[in-house]
Amino acid sequence: MKQTDSGRRGYKSLVAVLKKERHGLTAADMAAKTALPLHSVRELAAAAADEYGARLKVTESGEILYSFPGGFTSRYRGPAAKARRCAETILGGLGRFFRAAFKVWITVMLAGYFVLFVIIALAALVFIMAASASSNGRGGRRNSGGFGGAFLLSRMLNLVVRFWFYSSLLGQGRRSGRTNEDRRPLFKKVFSFVFGDGDPNEGRERSENEELTAYLRANRGVISLPEFMIHTGLDPQRADREILAFCAKYGGMPEATEDGTVVYRFDSMLLSAYGAASRPSRAGRTPKRLWKFSKNGGGDNTAFAVINGVNLAFGAYFLYFILNLGTLIAGQSIAGATLFIFVYNALARLGINPLLPVFWGLGIVPVLFSVFFWAVPAIRAARLKAKNAVIDRENRRGLCFAGIWDKPLEVSGADEDFVKEIGAYSVPDVSVDSRGAAVYSFRGLEREKKALESYRASLDAARGELGGVVFDSGA
Repeated sequence: MKQTDSGRRGYKSLVAVLKKERHGLTAADMAAKTALPLHSVRELAAAAADEYGARLKVTESGEILYSFPGGFTSRYRGPAAKARRCAETILGGLGRFFRAAFKVWITVMLAGYFVLFVIIALAALVFIMAASASSNGRGGRRNSGGFGGAFLLSRMLNLVVRFWFYSSLLGQGRRSGRTNEDRRPLFKKVFSFVFGDGDPNEGRERSENEELTAYLRANRGVISLPEFMIHTGLDPQRADREILAFCAKYGGMPEATEDGTVVYRFDSMLLSAYGAASRPSRAGRTPKRLWKFSKNGGGDNTAFAVINGVNLAFGAYFLYFILNLGTLIAGQSIAGATLFIFVYNALARLGINPLLPVFWGLGIVPVLFSVFFWAVPAIRAARLKAKNAVIDRENRRGLCFAGIWDKPLEVSGADEDFVKEIGAYSVPDVSVDSRGAAVYSFRGLEREKKALESYRASLDAARGELGGVVFDSGA
């Protein structure tokens, strides 16, 4: 919540008072000790409660006490908060850097090395065919062998080019029946396989706040903690903390009804040029979307894994033979060494020492890349599974809480875990029906619901009306 200079001074004076009186103060106590207006104290107290983790208590007279038994460690300011934000910034920057670097590496390795290994294999094939034709001694067969090998090489290269570029970049999406995801360029599909396609709930905080503020406007600017839990899918403990942050953001304040039920009132949110909502709306929540591993089809991801497997196989092949070079030099044959010998001798004829290029360029680098190329998606898949479990639980919790809040005296068939969670907020009575199933009666929630309805009905329905215009700068 943004504050003016006077507001900041008032907030500091209020926090100074709260630090001296940590056992608990009412809004009137804070107003008396700070000389601030009572309405300002209520708003600033909600902000302080959010920042420093206040504990709210309701007295028999219906007043709310703000106490801070956990001390005054700020969630937003101070060395700890700054260190946390700094660490998040640094880790976020490093993550973006390595993500970009790995994308470049993927482009070079998955396409470049795949083509390189295919060219090496085909060049070796052409060389062997030409050598075989030469040893045969007949010119016609020698020429046809060389021509055939060159033709085969050109055809294979053409297929590689079509696979990497034409099929995905130029013509693949023109076929009927393909979705927009099928038409994406190949490099985007590869990045989707490795990194995914972003947060499916991006902007969720904004839409959730829009839902909550719309609900407030439709219900006379008042919300209860159970309704907040339904909208957010949070358990009672987290919801109790987060609703104070919501109060600080939108100018809300906790109040107690005549029977001591705590409600959260947002008078400032009712002032609207559109007028007050015509009727109350029911508490509800738009479910969060689950994360998807990739927008690619299963065939695409399988193809990328296979291509990476080719790179791994070639890399492991060259690494194995370069590490056993002494055996070859000693004249001992090793099965399958023909391709390695061809590359090794070709580099030597070009005046290049083959040891480092083969060991690092054709061995270590592709093997390490292949491991990373499979490891990153595997780790990401495990993390997505954990994230989706949390999202699914929040979605189911919101639906379960909505059903309990709708009929708190006749709860049956609900998820036992969520019944226990809301039971920590309001202890139910338990009975058994004729089938032996447990039936829960949340009488405390029923009383809270009736007190909330009565409190809303007691408020002036015209509080959100702006009235007539008394000044117009353009008049």
